Amino acid sequence: MKENKIPKIGMRMTKSAIAVLICFFVHMIRKAEGDPFYSIIATILCMQPQVENSRKVAWNRVVGTLVGAAVGSVVLLLEQSFIPYDWLLVKYVVISFAIIPTIYITLLLKKPTASYISCVVLMSITIVHSTDANLFDFVYNRVLETIIGILVSLCVNVIQLPRKRQKDILLVTGLDGSLVGENGQMGGYTNVELNHLIADGANITIATERTPASLLSVLGNIKLKLPVIAMDGAVLFDTNEKRYLRCQAIPTEYAKKMSHLLEEMDKHYFVNLVLEDVLLIFYGTFRNEVEAKLYLDMRKSPYRNYVYGEFPEEGEVVYFLLVDTTENIDKIENKLKEQPYGGELLFLRDTSETPEGYCHLKIYYKNATKQFMVENLKERLGISKVVAFGSNKNDIQMLEAADLSIAMKDSIEEAKAVSDYVLKKQDLDTVAKTMRDIYEPLVWEKGLQKSEKKGTLL
Repeated sequence: MKENKIPKIGMRMTKSAIAVLICFFVHMIRKAEGDPFYSIIATILCMQPQVENSRKVAWNRVVGTLVGAAVGSVVLLLEQSFIPYDWLLVKYVVISFAIIPTIYITLLLKKPTASYISCVVLMSITIVHSTDANLFDFVYNRVLETIIGILVSLCVNVIQLPRKRQKDILLVTGLDGSLVGENGQMGGYTNVELNHLIADGANITIATERTPASLLSVLGNIKLKLPVIAMDGAVLFDTNEKRYLRCQAIPTEYAKKMSHLLEEMDKHYFVNLVLEDVLLIFYGTFRNEVEAKLYLDMRKSPYRNYVYGEFPEEGEVVYFLLVDTTENIDKIENKLKEQPYGGELLFLRDTSETPEGYCHLKIYYKNATKQFMVENLKERLGISKVVAFGSNKNDIQMLEAADLSIAMKDSIEEAKAVSDYVLKKQDLDTVAKTMRDIYEPLVWEKGLQKSEKKGTLL
């Protein structure tokens, strides 16, 4: 039964309360001139989980306020100059149609998200305060109060308590079973927290069995700065430039010999090949319904590029994929291991997505491991320490080699056995929360349960 959790009071709530209090203080310093209501509304709306978002909201708020104030001032001028006080219907018609130029101006300024606040300011000026003694003083104070609220919000959001930050470590986590749940989604808090940590300077990346394209489909709006380790560690991929920085490819000579041997055995195979920063999947005539079903399911994805035919010598062969009965896979693997190049290959099996009696066999070059790419990324960054999060078989080497390793509560037993710590609880946001505690340590061991292995704390 799923446990119902009571939401915690977060920093956004606390900062919002502080910002509102500051707005009241500013109002007192100004000797109660203006109306703090407008500065308070502005400061609450501009308070965002990320400083970058606060700036965007603040700028939209400024543009919207100025546009609404400008159009509202014109409407007030028309009312005072040409429309008698008791001509209510005419006033309402003018105010209503003033919405059109208000929204249109925000579109001309390429600020469509400012339309809402522009209309709110317009209505507050022309309706709520249409009977004020000095209407244009109100317009001035309305704009000033909004800008005060925006500045207060930005200042409070930018200020951070002085805390030690671990910028000399690499935080690397698996994806499925760690960041992503069974529904294929990340937690909402994870998106916010990881972006906050990355923007603050934390070295965070992901190591996954997925292809880069499949990873991007679940990454959401997380703005990774570091390359990701994908395809079981066979590639290092830049998610921003969409480039393969490194491939632990099977040498072309070996790949051709493997294909000839598999054809002699009358076995079908998929070849995943990187060519000019594009991942292509070459395939032939299917030998069983399971591999045909895999193709039919996977080809629907816009992130996979299937090509019927023999793979070219150009490009880098990342891995071979075979889908067959366990008995046939045993024969294929044994036959390949008998070849002179057999010791240069890495064989990985998976039965999680196949019917009983069948399995997937991925064949990589021997150094195509998450751990190898973690070491490569460490060298690129000049970082000496690694904190690794993992849960499945393909994470074990990475967990063993890390300076600090943390297994998920629902990890396989082998992953728990090699890890320094095992999380007591696990939800979609556990990894992000633990990363925060390690990056900004107070007593970061809180929430962790020591495993049998004795690890070294950072």
